[in-house]
Amino acid sequence: MDPRPHKRTKTPFSISPSPTGLFLTPALEAVIFRVRFTIDERQGFSVILGEPGLGKTSVVRYLHADYDASDDTLSILIPSPSFKTEYAFLTHICTAAGIPLRRSAQAQQRELENWLGEQYAADRNVALFIDEAQNLTPGILELVRALLNYETDESKLIQVVLAGQIELRTKLLAPQQKALYSRLVAPSVLSPLAPDELDGMIEHRCKLRKIKNPFPPESIERLYALTGGIPRSTLRLCAISFEMAKLARMERVSVDLVDTAYAEMELEIDSESEDEQ
Repeated sequence: MDPRPHKRTKTPFSISPSPTGLFLTPALEAVIFRVRFTIDERQGFSVILGEPGLGKTSVVRYLHADYDASDDTLSILIPSPSFKTEYAFLTHICTAAGIPLRRSAQAQQRELENWLGEQYAADRNVALFIDEAQNLTPGILELVRALLNYETDESKLIQVVLAGQIELRTKLLAPQQKALYSRLVAPSVLSPLAPDELDGMIEHRCKLRKIKNPFPPESIERLYALTGGIPRSTLRLCAISFEMAKLARMERVSVDLVDTAYAEMELEIDSESEDEQ
């Protein structure tokens, strides 16, 4: 027996958000175009909405990584906001930007506004991406509105992109957020993949790992029927059924294996639900 520990290879179908793993459908390319327009033209405020599992986080990280590599844009990503106060939100942004910290929210806000003016004068853009933005409090949303007031006659000094579940739309439509909602430019709503797009996503993941696509057309059809084209659910089902095929020394993932993997996945979800109770 080989005494060396088994080195587990990473699945091509990881559900972890990855800029390189993102499969760009025409719909996602349209979303990215809208966000880029908002940022590059300094229009200020954009929103990406979608149900869980549709790829909001992957899109946000894809855009953040691209702008982060740019010399003329400072990109700040807040992946999961849990700020209890507006001051905590401000200091997080200022720390990420290297701005000195002050003892009050008002002083911190002035410091940020002055810094943004300096960046504009140096022809440098600032983009703030906030994922899971449905968790933002009304007070912080009001602060986002205040940040969007930092502007010249033609340009916003900071560009804000909120990505969140559909309840974020409800928050933005609340009467107290009317002023913020009025600043919204080119919002986007994500949808599930079409059957051919689901096939393309799987092919994309396999090419990244330089392996042959193990899912024949009939298995792709079954994957779509079971997941409805939701990317995260599809990738999870692909990962489980692909592992089962490897254990069985099968080169192709059959429809039966997809069904077996789905039953196992459903059991895991039920078990997680019971643990939460």
